[in-house]
Amino acid sequence: MKALAAALPLLLALPAAARSRTKPRAPQNEPSEISAPLHPPRVSTEPITFVWPAEGATVSADADFVFGSVAVATAPFTINGATITVNQDGGFLAWLPISAGTFTFHAELKLSSGSAAADRHIFVPPPPAPLPDSPAAIDPASLSPHADLELRAGDAWTIRMKATRGQRAWARVPGQDWREMREANPALGIYELNLRVAPGESFGPAPVEYRLGGGWSSVRATGTARVSAGGDETKVATARAAAGYANVKTGPNEGFLIFPPNGARMAVAGRDGASVRVRLGPDLTGWVDAKDVLISTGAAAPRAITGNIGVATDAAGASVRVALSERIPFEVVEDDDLNAVTLRLFGAVGHTNLVVFDGGPSDFVEQIHWRQEADGVVALRVRLKPGKRLWGYLARYGADGSVRLQLRRPPRIDPRRPLSGLRVMLDPGHMPSAPGAIGPLGTKEMDANYAIAQAAAKILKREGAVVLLTRRSAADEVSLTDRPRQAADRDADLFVSLHNNALPDGTNPFSKPRGFTVFYYHPHSLALGRAVHEAYHAAVSLPDEGLQWDNLLVARLTSAPAILVENAYIIVPEQEALLNDAGFRRTLAKSLVAGLKSFMAGVGREQRK
Repeated sequence: MKALAAALPLLLALPAAARSRTKPRAPQNEPSEISAPLHPPRVSTEPITFVWPAEGATVSADADFVFGSVAVATAPFTINGATITVNQDGGFLAWLPISAGTFTFHAELKLSSGSAAADRHIFVPPPPAPLPDSPAAIDPASLSPHADLELRAGDAWTIRMKATRGQRAWARVPGQDWREMREANPALGIYELNLRVAPGESFGPAPVEYRLGGGWSSVRATGTARVSAGGDETKVATARAAAGYANVKTGPNEGFLIFPPNGARMAVAGRDGASVRVRLGPDLTGWVDAKDVLISTGAAAPRAITGNIGVATDAAGASVRVALSERIPFEVVEDDDLNAVTLRLFGAVGHTNLVVFDGGPSDFVEQIHWRQEADGVVALRVRLKPGKRLWGYLARYGADGSVRLQLRRPPRIDPRRPLSGLRVMLDPGHMPSAPGAIGPLGTKEMDANYAIAQAAAKILKREGAVVLLTRRSAADEVSLTDRPRQAADRDADLFVSLHNNALPDGTNPFSKPRGFTVFYYHPHSLALGRAVHEAYHAAVSLPDEGLQWDNLLVARLTSAPAILVENAYIIVPEQEALLNDAGFRRTLAKSLVAGLKSFMAGVGREQRK
């Protein structure tokens, strides 16, 4: 199953020191293709086995899917009185209504020897309800803000509480006047006060006070979060994350924005609990986990001066070196047509006088120019020679403090054997400590992913490719961040992450056809994703869920075209059965290789023009 929310940082932000921490591995013989079924042999004597949901799980929905297996596939089978279709191998998947409280899935299997029964219990939280109309009360768990806030002039913030309906309510920060709240949700008794910090306003840090009703009968409460605004102290956040880079997001626990390498300094613009707000430009801020930065008070704000730019060209592409007076965050954005990239430096002042092409004119880079895009933001644009295309890139800090942007050109392709000599990294998703999704028969996603990778590796080797595996044995433990790091360290030309899908609780598996999906992230991976998707569409007899963009960690690999393939839904009994069939896995592998071959043949045709 593809990584969700998850999303973790781009490899472009990895400093060289972080990338080199990967320990070298001893050479291993690649295992042969797996031909046996992947699900474990049935050892339980129970006629009914529940796999999902887990016993005691909390499910916030009005319906949920349940799956597992039965000992006799032809015996009549019901759950909560509903007849359930069972696959010929005994696996079942059902979508059933659930209700609040401790809910029981009661299964019955009518065997020739008598009926067998089994129960699976989950907890369904009740829907939100208002407080009793009397006596007047404030729900202390509802008081918001829930976490400490540090605000600046212009920041908007909200005070919120749940209390008895139909009352007048007020809130204040100590030292300020009471302000009346509005009942934003009369059905539940949710009261809100929306505020904005005025220029020059200063208060706190102190907790918010709440009041419901007036006079002697008023009810009061005090929040636990401390709120402050104003203050002239300059604070700077310096990235120091364990992974070697911090994740700057669009909001606390929201989407990814940029990935500053360790040592990069950012001006602090506020705080919300465990998230620190950092200022990147006049109109751009982001949020970073407090644990991933070191906060310095009274330090000078970041102000990196750009120096001369050097360009070195070689067979792999080109390296652009930008001198900087200090480490700051940056981002790299490639053009959709792959003939230019923009390196954007946050907290920078442009003072570049000279662009030097080491060794003479480049056959890959046409020109470089920079501009002061905004106060504190320098944009450096690198345009490639006409007809040249970007294959991938890496951006990191060098030992001298300069930013090094390495631009890769496509590998040379033999038109007769487009995969010959190509370094293809296959990434069988998950590992024993994080096995991924599981099927009704107990098939583990990590095993299905690994078996498909082995089948693909066998075909790729026949095509002359150099096969690299992130997980080189079924028991190998490889972290999520180590997978794209391996691709860069081992000079992979292509990267394919192999997965099998599942669904979150509360999603109806029968609401639409479920099958294979191909995901990409960068423009330089789009053509690869399109070619593999077309090959699957032509040969794989499962519903086609399309080629999709998704913010997945491994798909964010920048050093080479990278995709993630969800081959099938392991939670669907019929598709789990297919994944346990070596012939179907070979079909998946052949489709993948056909897509890779088609993509590289297209690259070869471009090179011959």
